[in-house]
Amino acid sequence: MTQLHTWKCVFTADHPLQAATMATALEAEGLTPQLRGMELWGVAVEILFSEGAAPSVWVPAMQEAQAQAIVERMRQAATPKQQDWLCQHCSEKVPASFESCWQCGNERPAAAATQASAGITTSEGK
Repeated sequence: MTQLHTWKCVFTADHPLQAATMATALEAEGLTPQLRGMELWGVAVEILFSEGAAPSVWVPAMQEAQAQAIVERMRQAATPKQQDWLCQHCSEKVPASFESCWQCGNERPAAAATQASAGITTSEGK
């Protein structure tokens, strides 16, 4: 069995499915990940996610840099890049986090919400 000190934790998950997904992505890139803490998931809340209790993904130390790059790429891909939108009623530029216009109260159009989550803008701001 490989000694513990030769492995590096590259990802700590909120739940087992998230850890398994990351491990699968690392395997697809030719790495040899190891899942840890999966058996402790049922009691993790009771021990407040002490180290080793949360589901995590570990790789051999020599694969750490490559694994960290893959983990970061996946985190960025999972984060939608929202953009400000233009109110169709009053033409006010509204921050992406708003679901309705802060000036007139008009709701964000469904198409704008879909495009914003994909990082697409359809008009120039004021």
